[in-house]
Amino acid sequence: MNKEDKMIKREIEEDMDKIEVPSSLYVFAENIKREESQRNSTGRISRKRTFQVAAAAVIALGVTAGSAFYNPTVAEMASKIPYLGQVFQTKPVNTMLRDALEKEGYKNFALGMTPGEVTSFEIRIEGSEKDADREREKITAITDKVLKSKGYDAYKIKVSSYIPQVTPLTKEEEELTKLGENLEADLKQAGFDILYVNPFNSQIEVAIPKTETSVKEIKKATIQAAKNNGYEREVTIEIVDIEKNNREDIWLRYMRSIYEGMALNKEYHVTGYGYSYKNNKMKMIIKTNLKPSDKEAEETVNKIREEIVKFVESEKQNSNVKEDEYEIIIRDKSGNDLPY
Repeated sequence: MNKEDKMIKREIEEDMDKIEVPSSLYVFAENIKREESQRNSTGRISRKRTFQVAAAAVIALGVTAGSAFYNPTVAEMASKIPYLGQVFQTKPVNTMLRDALEKEGYKNFALGMTPGEVTSFEIRIEGSEKDADREREKITAITDKVLKSKGYDAYKIKVSSYIPQVTPLTKEEEELTKLGENLEADLKQAGFDILYVNPFNSQIEVAIPKTETSVKEIKKATIQAAKNNGYEREVTIEIVDIEKNNREDIWLRYMRSIYEGMALNKEYHVTGYGYSYKNNKMKMIIKTNLKPSDKEAEETVNKIREEIVKFVESEKQNSNVKEDEYEIIIRDKSGNDLPY
């Protein structure tokens, strides 16, 4: 999007203002670097068996910009940057954790970050429960050190194990994978601008950028190419607004930094977030564990809003979303909008 994946986004696009961040916000396994390297300019993972990539896994990729501002040589610079700006301009916490664990020799592991009253980090290492018991203290210490290095104080850590399960492709999946590769190659060779071809559903789906106008020709060529490969199926064309997706990606990077910086810091009482991006307007939904009757509710809400505005205004001026509007909605523990 996380870059957020557009494959599943269509299913919720009609009602995006109700979107909830997945229960596991950051989920990635030992092969995430390989998947990330396979992304093309549209932000999609290389197809084959990954046509329905979970949005959470895409969110997890984040951005890995710059070195930490906690370096004393740039402390003065950091003092002039909004708190959330410092979070944004350093590596995401999931990337820092992955790097720290790999540095200590852990190769086969999965890491999850789950929103809630207290943000939960779960590190799962390949092996048995005894392996997890043996490594729990060390992994917990590594994780705790990384989180504290960013000044975070609202989290819990769980270490467990998993047994890898590799399911080989079925014969049908292998054939469809080959079909998709052949169709994409044929269409590109014919001079069409193709983002990807998905043959895994009842209809063959072809994604093209908004700038490609030969819709009828592409559909006809795909049907014929599929017949040449022994398949007779209907074809649907998905038109992708790459510019819009790129702008939304920028906003989602902002949202990830807002969530990380606030959910892992007790003073903000943040437990999750949602968003809606339509017509060049970003609606940010910040969820908290506050009650309207709490003494600190109004003060905390104002502080959340102030931090977000300072951050967004400082970042968006030099980005492709500088003309976009945005709205900040802060909700209480029951999901109602706080009136401050």
